[in-house]
Order: sequence, then structure tokens, then C-alpha cells
Amino acid sequence: MQKDWISKVKGKSAVELFLTLFVFVLGFGVRIYDLTDPPLDFHATRQLRSAIIARSFFYELEASKIPESETVENAVKLASLEVYEPPIMERIMSWMDVILGQEYFWVGRIFSAFFWTLGGFFIYRMGRKFASRFAVICSLLVYFFLPFSVTASRSIQPDPWMCSWIVITAFTLYRWMEKPTPIRFFFAILAGGFTILIKVFAAFFVGFMLLGCLIASFQRKNGLRIVVQGISMGALMLFPSLLYYLVLNPSRSGDFFSFWVISLSGLILTSKFYASWIALIKGLTGLILPLLAVWGVFLAEKKTLGLLFGWWTGYLMYGLVVPYQISTHEYYSLILVPLITISLIPLLDILFRKMETLHFIRRVGIYSIILLTAGYGAFVSCGSLRATSYALEPASWRKVAQAIPEDSSFIALTSDYGLRLIYYGWRAPDASWPDLKDTALFNLAGRENSDFSSYFQAQTENKDFFLVTVANELDAQPELKTRLSALPVFFEGNGFTIYDLRKSSADDKQK
Repeated sequence: MQKDWISKVKGKSAVELFLTLFVFVLGFGVRIYDLTDPPLDFHATRQLRSAIIARSFFYELEASKIPESETVENAVKLASLEVYEPPIMERIMSWMDVILGQEYFWVGRIFSAFFWTLGGFFIYRMGRKFASRFAVICSLLVYFFLPFSVTASRSIQPDPWMCSWIVITAFTLYRWMEKPTPIRFFFAILAGGFTILIKVFAAFFVGFMLLGCLIASFQRKNGLRIVVQGISMGALMLFPSLLYYLVLNPSRSGDFFSFWVISLSGLILTSKFYASWIALIKGLTGLILPLLAVWGVFLAEKKTLGLLFGWWTGYLMYGLVVPYQISTHEYYSLILVPLITISLIPLLDILFRKMETLHFIRRVGIYSIILLTAGYGAFVSCGSLRATSYALEPASWRKVAQAIPEDSSFIALTSDYGLRLIYYGWRAPDASWPDLKDTALFNLAGRENSDFSSYFQAQTENKDFFLVTVANELDAQPELKTRLSALPVFFEGNGFTIYDLRKSSADDKQK
């Protein structure tokens, strides 16, 4: 009798272990599907930016092996882009490229998928501290197979890494709450400090999670010690990022804060902002999952409640500080995926415990529905990646670059601020003409250009050519189209036109 019970327990554990491994392997696998397709599937601007920076690091590291010094210099020059955060991911990508002997953009895709999977491991570790294994596995199906999660978490940019490290920080904070030993205190500082360094916006989540943990752990007998530890932990977590942004990169940090935070802060006073934010979340995760997740937060035990409540508060504050990005840029809400995943665990744990009383056939039916739903998410994600191919883009942009005379100066109305041309054509426009979205953004920030003629003159001064690769944008700007139509066409190719500004400049000088 006892042997039968032991065999049953072992068999159940083996099934649970197999399911866990299967979810992780499949979750990683769907993210490296269509691995070598150009990184234009999700917010190409951010992905290409990271690829360009990683390429420059690779050429610097391999400079002694490259006979053409101009190639190295050009790679470094083309990577002179705005600094948003420390190029940690790009540096690691370049090291792997050196090992492989060639620059491969898809190395970043593998790393993003790996770190996302690593984040899933720590979700599992934390979830098992307060819930059953099946409840945690079920929540991980959301984390790994939500279509938005698959597309965004494989992208070559810091956000998947940041999300993974926020999860790791949450785990270290939870362990510190369980037993506040010096070693756990140290690991929490290490994880939180590195997370914020990856991307400074992580400070919202780390900071409010820490505050929630302090409130949940506070007791009269240890209140002062907890407060002192919390303040010192937060300060030490922030120190590396403060050093980087305020000491090593103060001007860029000030410009970013002035434009993206101060200039656009008025959006939070409009109903349109909140409607856009909710609509964006609905398109990414649906509204049912976030609502169930919030329900799960209030079902959690005290320590988990404090951490999750702080995490959700951090997301709300984050959105209010960067209202334009949170309502227009999907990857700014990627953090919702791990947050929803962990928040669902307390609710799922109650449901799975209730299911244990059901008949075996009923349970099999419920499990089948759950697995089919997850499988559908993975199928949709892979199908979307398979249906959209960007394989022809590199050659197209190389042709555009070849059509522009060397050593000439040009302005461009083109995709992704010219980053496709920079990465694939090794040519950078000297200036970018704003598209309609940029114009609307400048208007929101109070920086509109009312006089077209003077603006056109200023932007095209000392430029030889005007490159247009997005005809629909040109059609949407009639003043620009009229002005360019009066210029001679230097070259017209498949999907792009190069206008000659030199005649216009000569006419202006004669006047």
C-alpha cells in the first residue's frame, strides 16, 4: 500500500518535471524560430540601433585582423548614435561575434530569448514558494506563449533583458524578505543595481517592489532595522546608474528628461492618453488577463502581496512619467508579461487546488483546453514570423546606398530614421526629415515648425541630395512634395527617389 503511494507520487513528480522542461524548451524554441530573418519584425528602429552599435564593437575588437582600416573607422562612425543606456547587451553581442569570427545580428536574438527563458526560471522558483507546481506551470504558459511576448521578447534591444532582470530582482527581494541575511541582502543589491543599469526605467519597478517588501516585512520589533536596510539597499542599487547618467553622460540625460518627460507631461491630464494606454494594453494582452492578474494580487499572501502591489504601482508610475511612450510604444509595456504571469499564480493555485476534487476526466478536459490555448499562441506567433519575411531588405538598402554618390551630403525622408540604410548600406544621412508621427510628436511637445520654407532651407542647407524612400509619407506632406517636384531627379530606383538639391542651392545663391 505504502509502495503504491510512493510510486504514484514519483510518477506525478516525473510528469510535472517533464511538463516544466517541455514548457521551457518550447518557450525558448519559438523565440529562435526564423532566427536569421532581418530584425525588422518589431520596432526596427530599436533593433537596428543595437545591431549597429554591436557591429562597431565587433570591428573595434577585430581591428587588427581587418586590413581595411576605413571599414573599422566607418563602422565606429556610423554607430555615433544617441546614447539611451549603457551598451551592455551590444558589448556582449560583440564578444560572441568575435568567438564566432563574424558579425551576426541574430546573436542578439538568441541572447534575448535566453534571458527571457532565464526570467521564466526565476518566476518558477518564486512561484513554487507559495503555489503548486501546476499553477506555476500554467502561469508560465502566458509568459512564454502570449503572441506579444514571443514577438517582443526575441527583439534585439535591452527591454527583454531588463524584464528578465526585474524578475531576478523580485526573486532576490522575496528571498531577502523570507530571511534577511547579509548574503541575501548583497544579492538583492547586485540584481537590482544591474537591472537599473541595463535600463534606468527599471528603477520604477525595483524601487516600488522594494517599498512594497519593506511595508510587508515591517514589524514593531524590527521596524528600524528594516527601514535602514531598505534605504541603504535602494541607495546602493541606484549608485551605478547615477554614476553613469549624471557623471558620465549628463548632457544626454538632461536632454532626454527635458523632452520626453517635461515637454510631454501634459498628456496625463487628457482623457485621450488613458484611452490610448488601455487600448494598447488590450491589443497586447487583452483586458481579461490584467484584470485576473490584479485579482490574483489580492489573493496573495502578505509577502507576495507587498512585492506585487509595489510592482504594479511601479508600472502605473512609469506610465505617468513617460506618457507618450507608454501609450504608443509596445515594448514599454513588455514588463506586463512577467508581472501578469506572477500575479496570476495565487489565483491559479486556488483553482488548481479546487480541480483536485474533480473527476479525472474533467481534469483532463481542463488541462487539454489550457494546453491547446498555449499551443495556439505559439502557432500564431510562429505563423506570423513565417508569413512576414524581410529577406530582400538588405539587398534593397545596399542598392539605395550605391545610388548616392560617395562623399556627398544628403538628407532623407526614410524608414527608421535612416537606420536601415546605416546598417545595410553603410551610409548615414546627414539629417532626417520628420515624418507625420514625428511632426505630431513635436507639436505635442510644443516644438512645431510653423514656417515650412525657412525650415526646409535650414534642413537642406549644404546638402547635395534629398533621398525619399517612403512615398506615402511624401504624399502626406504636400508642401514638401511640391518643393521636391520642382527639383531635378538625380536617380530613381525601385522604391526610392534621389532629388538633386545642388541646383536649388545654386539658384538661392544667385538670388
